[in-house]
Amino acid sequence: MKYFLLALLFSSPSFAAKVYQWRDADGHVYYSDQPAVGQNVRERPIRVPSNNASQAQASMILFVTPECGQPCADAVALLDSRNISYELKNPNRTEQQMIEFINLVGSLSVRTPVLLIGKQVLSPWDKLIWGASLSKAGFPPVEKKNMPAIK
Repeated sequence: MKYFLLALLFSSPSFAAKVYQWRDADGHVYYSDQPAVGQNVRERPIRVPSNNASQAQASMILFVTPECGQPCADAVALLDSRNISYELKNPNRTEQQMIEFINLVGSLSVRTPVLLIGKQVLSPWDKLIWGASLSKAGFPPVEKKNMPAIK
């Protein structure tokens, strides 16, 4: 549902320039052009992705496992900090996700996190390499307001 709404918002310039995101008590994520009453709502900017970004967006998948710990948490934080929509998968959860993971990386010896950007596979976790790859794919870092630039 969230991908449909975002695709709809990106496809037409006549929609509002603001999108609001919130999670319910069960952890489900919702998006709307109106803030939800009584929810902890985050405003998300809408940006028109480049051709590279729109192609990568269609198949942005992050594989994580609970055993991964901090590297997986850091990978999720990186994608979230850039306001990137992605599908989160756990290869240990279902046989289908395990098969998809093995077909992608070729082995169970590869540790999560693993990120699929279009056809590019990123592994192992390296914040600099992953950040540069996201920028190259059309997902630059989101500038934080009122923060001095680091030189």
